[in-house]
Amino acid sequence: MFEGDRGLAKVVEYMKAHWPSRVKEEWQVGINEYPGIVKKVVEEFTLAATQNRHLIRIAGVSGSGKTTQILPAVEAYCKTRELEPILLAARRFVEYHPHYEEIREFYGDANLRKMTDEFSTIMLFLTLSELMRGGYDIVLDVTLLDPEMEGILLKLAGASEYEMLMLMIAVSPEVTEHYLAGRAWRHTKETEKEFIRATSRALEFYAASAPEMRVVIWSVYDLLPVYDGVVKDCLPVFADYSAREEMPKPDDDERREAKIKYLTTDLS
Repeated sequence: MFEGDRGLAKVVEYMKAHWPSRVKEEWQVGINEYPGIVKKVVEEFTLAATQNRHLIRIAGVSGSGKTTQILPAVEAYCKTRELEPILLAARRFVEYHPHYEEIREFYGDANLRKMTDEFSTIMLFLTLSELMRGGYDIVLDVTLLDPEMEGILLKLAGASEYEMLMLMIAVSPEVTEHYLAGRAWRHTKETEKEFIRATSRALEFYAASAPEMRVVIWSVYDLLPVYDGVVKDCLPVFADYSAREEMPKPDDDERREAKIKYLTTDLS
């Protein structure tokens, strides 16, 4: 899988450096084990998937509302367009770890995500690469990464002629901390700070490398998007809302329904 593909090898190196495995050495996944696991995942994930070369990127830092706010709207959006995309998120790969049961028994359910983070993130990108070669419709639920990694993703998308749409919520570290405080599992503080740093740099990368890609940005204060346009012009708006420290109203349900309405009726 990695022979002759330096890009994927770089992805694996990056994931290992940023999310190193914490499980016992005998439970760590060897590089030669990944191709077989990816093959199994692809076979299962593609059973009912459509192949229209659509990639919807749900971006934003941890605690911004990617899964709870944007994902339900994306699901509704895809339904109205008769798309059956494959959801790619790190949490979907935990159960495919070869030593899932041992890790679960030894570390407990509450620590499964943390202890399998390296495996899950590597699997996410290896699976993404395979699916894009087949032109499958994909919803990628993962925070923006360093420009080098985003460059590899952009190259994969371009090689397979994908249509890309990015959706995200701009939110400050102070507000995300409020949301993350009640979460049962979260990344380390260092990793969360890395996500914040990488997000701005990644947006700058896309503004320079894919300036016409469409991006829709919401805030945690408004029902309608605060920006809907090409990525090259979104940076001032993103920076503005990412610096606001006031806590939002407890209107999560209303904001989620507004996103569903916007994506299913107003987004053209």
